[in-house]
Amino acid sequence: MTIPGNSAAPGAAEVLRQPAHQVSPRAKTWWTVRAALRWAVLIIPVVVVLAVIPAVPWFWALLAFVVLAAAAAAHLIVMPRFRYAFHRWEINAVAVYSQAGWLTRTRVLIPISRVQVIDTVAGPLERSFGLSTVTVTTASSAGTVRISGLPTETAQSIAAGLTVSAAEDTDDAT
Repeated sequence: MTIPGNSAAPGAAEVLRQPAHQVSPRAKTWWTVRAALRWAVLIIPVVVVLAVIPAVPWFWALLAFVVLAAAAAAHLIVMPRFRYAFHRWEINAVAVYSQAGWLTRTRVLIPISRVQVIDTVAGPLERSFGLSTVTVTTASSAGTVRISGLPTETAQSIAAGLTVSAAEDTDDAT
């Protein structure tokens, strides 16, 4: 079976190059909305408390709101762009490879022979954007690759293809 994102086996010199595939462009909007909801959970109570407590001078209340709003706006503008530029994945005959993050960047390679569990997950917000997350797990506690922001069809195809590839791999890497 052909796995989406499957390319030829990498040579030793190519192992730590960037993975070949970006996630869906819709992931930028999903990350932005998710972050905006988190900021709202912080900002709304602060605004309510500042409005209800009469002892807080209006200047300090306004300053607190402006600082939080500016931090939220900067985060909502910068984070999705940086994250999208770095968030990549690739699956080949040898390994599952992903890189993720925007401040802290992580690269994870899992040999196909180590794959034990393949999950696809999509929360309500992720589903509303037609996206899913594929999680590939090994027996090791550190052996997990998460590829989020994939179109749902691609995520399902990856899970099916990896299941077949892992079953066909006769090497025992344990």
